[in-house]
Amino acid sequence: MTYEVGVALRYLATSRKRAHVALISTISIAGLAVGVAALIISLALLSGFQDRIRAQMASRTPHLVVKPAKGDRLADAELVRRALSSTPGVVSVDPVIEGRGWLTDASGRTFTPARYRNATVGAARLEGDSLPPARLSTAAAARLGARPGSVVRLLSSRTRLSPVGPIPVAVLLEVAQVRQISALEKPPDVEVPEETARLLAGIADGAQAFEAKIARPDDADAAAAAAAAKLPGPYRVATWRELNAPLSFALRLEKSVIFATVALVILVAALNVVSNIALLVVEKKRDLGVLLSLGAEPRSLGRIYLTLGGIIGAIGTALGVIIGVGSSS
Repeated sequence: MTYEVGVALRYLATSRKRAHVALISTISIAGLAVGVAALIISLALLSGFQDRIRAQMASRTPHLVVKPAKGDRLADAELVRRALSSTPGVVSVDPVIEGRGWLTDASGRTFTPARYRNATVGAARLEGDSLPPARLSTAAAARLGARPGSVVRLLSSRTRLSPVGPIPVAVLLEVAQVRQISALEKPPDVEVPEETARLLAGIADGAQAFEAKIARPDDADAAAAAAAAKLPGPYRVATWRELNAPLSFALRLEKSVIFATVALVILVAALNVVSNIALLVVEKKRDLGVLLSLGAEPRSLGRIYLTLGGIIGAIGTALGVIIGVGSSS
């Protein structure tokens, strides 16, 4: 142990005899402990919250999406299906058929723009005839006043010729379910069986895109690279992270802002330590003179007070870590 450390420890021990110095030292240590504990607790809570959001993103978003680089149709849908199906880790591959149109109640009195796409929808039954089932978003159902069992009409933007001229392609649907939309989802207004979606979009075969689920969402980047290597041509492979890039950026920005804000508490506590050391220097003028007369160098005297500040900071940081980790676990 150097004499600088020994003198610093002696100053720390003897400061208890002076009430005002001991009070300032205690306040400095407590301030550091509170700041460090607040930083650890806030980051722990935020990390847990963000991990839950990422888990929901991974469960509610397709892990891989293959789209055409240009246009709205895949040039070779079967090639894309085979490439995704043979990619390690892929557990399911589904085509995407979607479009825009208008949704109305059975009487035709209420119209609302709607986006539809294919999905697996539970079967629905009406008395007499059987209609294709549909799953409506809560917003679309509220605009139409629809509920499970209601009949709605979906008109596509695609038209067909009739004796009176071109008319929209329309189908009657029975509402099988009204889906509560999560803030992390971007579902269509209407989800219909694949056959109905193909009829509305005018796509007899092929697909506009393919979505795949993989066993481990964290391996999405490797799976995307493997799928892209099997797809020479005008195709674009996106992962669930890329599909949720704005939200991921917002989460990273939120953590950075919280860290910078709470770190200001530690900065204020560090300034208290500096003020405590400055007060101690004023009180120890005689000791400084004695040490200089004994041959101590000015830089050595500076190291004494730097060591004292480091000890106070270490004690406060250690207490803050213990409190923060204990509260977060």
